[in-house]
Amino acid sequence: MKPTSPTDIWGSLAAFANPVPHDVAGALRALGIDVLRELSKPDSTEYLARCPAHLALTGKQDRRPSFSVNGATGLFHCFSCGYAGPFIELVEDGLGYNRVEALQWIARHGVYRTVEDNGPAPDSAETRVSEASLALFVPPPTRACERRGVTPAACKDFGVLWNPETRHWIFPIRDPCTGELWGWQEKGKRYFRNYPAGVHKSLTLFGDLSWSGDTALLLESPLDTARAHALGIPGAFSSFGAYVSEAQMRLLKARCRNLILGQDNDTAGLASRDKIYGRWRPQGLPMKFLDYSHTSAKDLGDMGDADALSAYENAQHPWRRRR
Repeated sequence: MKPTSPTDIWGSLAAFANPVPHDVAGALRALGIDVLRELSKPDSTEYLARCPAHLALTGKQDRRPSFSVNGATGLFHCFSCGYAGPFIELVEDGLGYNRVEALQWIARHGVYRTVEDNGPAPDSAETRVSEASLALFVPPPTRACERRGVTPAACKDFGVLWNPETRHWIFPIRDPCTGELWGWQEKGKRYFRNYPAGVHKSLTLFGDLSWSGDTALLLESPLDTARAHALGIPGAFSSFGAYVSEAQMRLLKARCRNLILGQDNDTAGLASRDKIYGRWRPQGLPMKFLDYSHTSAKDLGDMGDADALSAYENAQHPWRRRR
């Protein structure tokens, strides 16, 4: 039996864990990110700073502290440009390190804890939800479906609901193995909320998790997933946002032989798409990019039926796209 090398051990840890520095504020300073404010919460501290990726993603400096890092989970998010992920990716991007080097850097700064990507979702008396929790919501009204290019049948197939009080969409977040309800994502015009707070949406996908086949389509928005389903596109999934976790990619890799990346057609979405390709194509997962060349639409939901189907059917390999 071949002995396990230190590099193999680091690689395994890097692939499956989300290490959080013991001193998050100190680690941020070491990355050249100045903490401007600290917001204390009962279970963690939020560190606010100017987004380190803002200039690269938008062409403009972040002039206000739009960037937040959670001291307990290490997850970061810019509420302006959408740059988001676990702390290890902040180290990768900031220092130009690969995954193993980033994990070693965090270890040298003292690991506070290592959160397993495939660990359980939050479960406490205050945050526990059940199927009965969805009783307040109703099927989306026909007019709302028509405006977004989805059908009531597609919404039913994927469990998409509607909050009649706020007129927001409701997207259930479920255990990918058992289907147990963990919570939901609520979205409306200029409104976004995950419930309960801290629900581990990065451990699952939105879509038909019983599906497996040749080619899957990964999108940012759950509603775009229902839109793809309504158009007859099989194997459509959403990552509940621009950030795609290691756990989500492993779920996809187990279900398909090829993957079409359909992140939003904006600076943040295209940067996320290229990052996914660079990390996962060497892992043996063939990928193509959704074809936006014929449209100025931001995502699949902004396209007419013909353009949306064309974007899917003409998905391109990256090397073809650069010609």
